Amino acid sequence: MTLHRGAPVPTVPRTDAAPVWLAQQLAQAQWRSASTGGTNCAEVALLPHRITAVRDSLNPDQQPLVLSDTAFEQFADAVIADLFRRPPGLDSNPVTATGKNELGAEWLATHLDSATWRFGGSESIGVAFLPRAVTAFCSPLGQDSHLLIFAQPEITDFFAGIRAGLFRR
Repeated sequence: MTLHRGAPVPTVPRTDAAPVWLAQQLAQAQWRSASTGGTNCAEVALLPHRITAVRDSLNPDQQPLVLSDTAFEQFADAVIADLFRRPPGLDSNPVTATGKNELGAEWLATHLDSATWRFGGSESIGVAFLPRAVTAFCSPLGQDSHLLIFAQPEITDFFAGIRAGLFRR
Protein backbone atom coordinates (compact mmCIF):
# COMPACT_ATOMS: atom_id res chain seq x y z
CA MET A 1 0.00 0.00 0.00
CA THR A 2 1.34 3.44 -0.92
CA LEU A 3 0.72 6.19 1.59
CA HIS A 4 0.45 9.82 0.67
CA ARG A 5 0.57 12.84 2.90
CA GLY A 6 -2.86 13.25 4.44
CA ALA A 7 -3.78 9.57 3.99
CA PRO A 8 -4.97 7.62 7.03
CA VAL A 9 -2.09 6.56 9.21
CA PRO A 10 -1.84 2.83 9.84
CA THR A 11 -1.28 2.05 13.49
CA VAL A 12 0.39 -0.76 15.34
CA PRO A 13 -2.27 -3.37 16.12
CA ARG A 14 -3.71 -2.90 19.61
CA THR A 15 -2.80 -6.29 21.01
CA ASP A 16 -0.68 -7.55 23.87
CA ALA A 17 2.12 -7.99 21.31
CA ALA A 18 2.19 -4.28 20.38
CA PRO A 19 4.43 -3.21 23.31
CA VAL A 20 6.80 -6.08 22.52
CA TRP A 21 6.85 -5.12 18.84
CA LEU A 22 7.51 -1.47 19.70
CA ALA A 23 10.31 -2.39 22.12
CA GLN A 24 11.93 -4.50 19.39
CA GLN A 25 11.64 -1.67 16.87
CA LEU A 26 13.16 0.85 19.29
CA ALA A 27 16.03 -1.51 20.13
CA GLN A 28 16.86 -1.89 16.42
CA ALA A 29 16.19 1.71 15.44
CA GLN A 30 18.58 3.89 13.49
CA TRP A 31 18.64 7.11 15.53
CA ARG A 32 19.35 10.36 13.67
CA SER A 33 20.79 13.45 15.30
CA ALA A 34 21.32 17.00 14.11
CA SER A 35 23.97 17.73 16.72
CA THR A 36 26.75 20.03 15.57
CA GLY A 37 28.57 20.09 18.89
CA GLY A 38 28.93 16.41 19.73
CA THR A 39 26.33 13.82 20.54
CA ASN A 40 24.12 15.91 22.85
CA CYS A 41 20.83 16.32 21.04
CA ALA A 42 17.32 15.16 20.49
CA GLU A 43 17.34 12.12 18.23
CA VAL A 44 14.69 10.79 15.86
CA ALA A 45 14.03 7.25 14.66
CA LEU A 46 11.67 6.52 11.78
CA LEU A 47 9.98 3.21 12.57
CA PRO A 48 7.73 0.97 10.44
CA HIS A 49 3.99 1.70 10.22
CA ARG A 50 4.63 5.47 9.93
CA ILE A 51 5.70 5.77 13.56
CA THR A 52 8.32 8.29 14.71
CA ALA A 53 10.21 8.19 18.00
CA VAL A 54 12.07 11.07 19.67
CA ARG A 55 14.59 10.58 22.47
CA ASP A 56 17.34 12.36 24.38
CA SER A 57 20.78 11.18 23.22
CA LEU A 58 22.24 11.79 26.70
CA ASN A 59 19.56 9.59 28.25
CA PRO A 60 19.00 6.86 25.63
CA ASP A 61 17.56 4.43 28.18
CA GLN A 62 14.78 6.88 29.05
CA GLN A 63 11.43 6.19 27.38
CA PRO A 64 11.23 8.04 24.04
CA LEU A 65 8.20 9.95 22.82
CA VAL A 66 6.46 7.71 20.26
CA LEU A 67 4.01 9.27 17.83
CA SER A 68 2.62 8.96 14.34
CA ASP A 69 4.47 10.46 11.40
CA THR A 70 1.52 12.85 11.05
CA ALA A 71 2.07 14.07 14.61
CA PHE A 72 5.79 14.57 13.97
CA GLU A 73 4.98 16.43 10.74
CA GLN A 74 2.68 18.78 12.69
CA PHE A 75 5.49 19.40 15.16
CA ALA A 76 8.08 19.90 12.38
CA ASP A 77 5.77 22.27 10.48
CA ALA A 78 5.38 24.36 13.67
CA VAL A 79 9.17 24.44 14.13
CA ILE A 80 9.66 25.53 10.51
CA ALA A 81 6.98 28.23 10.91
CA ASP A 82 8.85 29.45 14.04
CA LEU A 83 5.83 28.85 16.29
CA PHE A 84 8.05 27.52 19.08
CA ARG A 85 10.01 30.70 19.70
CA ARG A 86 11.56 30.87 23.16
CA PRO A 87 10.15 33.78 25.21
CA PRO A 88 12.68 36.36 26.37
CA GLY A 89 13.73 36.36 30.02
CA LEU A 90 14.07 32.61 30.56
CA ASP A 91 17.70 32.26 29.56
CA SER A 92 19.62 33.49 32.62
CA ASN A 93 21.96 31.00 34.27
CA PRO A 94 21.52 28.44 31.45
CA VAL A 95 22.20 24.76 32.03
CA THR A 96 24.38 22.67 29.80
CA ALA A 97 23.20 19.50 28.11
CA THR A 98 24.69 17.42 30.91
CA GLY A 99 23.65 19.93 33.58
CA LYS A 100 19.96 19.46 32.78
CA ASN A 101 20.17 16.03 34.42
CA GLU A 102 21.09 17.71 37.71
CA LEU A 103 18.15 20.12 37.93
CA GLY A 104 16.21 17.95 40.34
CA ALA A 105 12.64 16.72 40.37
CA GLU A 106 11.41 19.52 42.64
CA TRP A 107 12.81 22.25 40.36
CA LEU A 108 11.25 20.61 37.31
CA ALA A 109 7.89 20.05 39.00
CA THR A 110 7.72 23.68 40.15
CA HIS A 111 8.45 25.08 36.70
CA LEU A 112 6.37 22.53 34.79
CA ASP A 113 3.34 23.39 36.97
CA SER A 114 3.45 26.98 35.75
CA ALA A 115 4.59 26.25 32.19
CA THR A 116 2.58 27.14 29.12
CA TRP A 117 2.44 24.22 26.69
CA ARG A 118 2.37 24.87 22.95
CA PHE A 119 1.33 22.34 20.33
CA GLY A 120 1.80 22.50 16.57
CA GLY A 121 -1.49 20.65 16.04
CA SER A 122 -3.83 18.26 17.78
CA GLU A 123 -1.30 15.39 17.50
CA SER A 124 1.93 17.40 17.82
CA ILE A 125 4.58 17.06 20.50
CA GLY A 126 4.01 19.71 23.16
CA VAL A 127 6.73 22.25 23.92
CA ALA A 128 7.19 24.26 27.13
CA PHE A 129 9.98 26.75 27.77
CA LEU A 130 11.36 26.80 31.32
CA PRO A 131 13.89 29.03 33.09
CA ARG A 132 17.62 28.35 32.74
CA ALA A 133 17.18 27.86 28.97
CA VAL A 134 15.47 24.49 29.47
CA THR A 135 12.87 23.15 27.04
CA ALA A 136 10.43 20.34 27.84
CA PHE A 137 8.70 18.10 25.31
CA CYS A 138 5.59 16.10 26.15
CA SER A 139 3.53 13.51 24.35
CA PRO A 140 0.74 14.73 22.09
CA LEU A 141 -2.51 15.82 23.74
CA GLY A 142 -4.57 12.98 25.12
CA GLN A 143 -1.65 10.57 25.44
CA ASP A 144 0.52 9.68 28.43
CA SER A 145 2.26 12.50 30.26
CA HIS A 146 5.81 11.42 29.44
CA LEU A 147 8.40 14.24 29.26
CA LEU A 148 11.81 14.84 27.71
CA ILE A 149 14.00 17.70 28.98
CA PHE A 150 16.60 19.51 26.83
CA ALA A 151 19.10 22.35 27.21
CA GLN A 152 18.98 25.20 24.70
CA PRO A 153 22.00 24.07 22.60
CA GLU A 154 20.28 20.71 22.06
CA ILE A 155 17.05 22.41 20.96
CA THR A 156 18.90 24.81 18.68
CA ASP A 157 20.56 21.87 16.89
CA PHE A 158 17.35 19.82 16.78
CA PHE A 159 15.27 22.65 15.33
CA ALA A 160 18.02 23.38 12.77
CA GLY A 161 17.96 19.70 11.76
CA ILE A 162 14.19 19.82 11.33
CA ARG A 163 14.47 22.94 9.17
CA ALA A 164 17.16 21.22 7.08
CA GLY A 165 14.89 18.20 6.51
CA LEU A 166 17.14 15.70 8.32
CA PHE A 167 14.21 13.77 9.82
CA ARG A 168 12.05 13.20 6.75
CA ARG A 169 11.21 9.75 5.44
